[in-house]
Amino acid sequence: MAKRTGKAPTLTDVARAAGTSTAVVSYVMNNGPRPVAAATRERVLAAAAELDYRPNRIARALRSRTTGVVGLILADASNPYFGALARHVRAGTG
Repeated sequence: MAKRTGKAPTLTDVARAAGTSTAVVSYVMNNGPRPVAAATRERVLAAAAELDYRPNRIARALRSRTTGVVGLILADASNPYFGALARHVRAGTG
């Protein structure tokens, strides 16, 4: 694994390391919208792992205009019903 130098690697860095375009890297990281050849996919994933690339969630939220964050205000957190409700919401089964 490559050492971090202070600046997080970008999609462009992964594309350069994999010898492909940023669009192809995006397709691999987002599982679409277009298919990518298996060999190219492996090359992109290997480059991302080598660079320790992690998608920027804030940038993604700004671009998509959605965060996927749910706020939950409870009347009484010590009430077992509300505790169970919070656990189900967190697990995505609520």
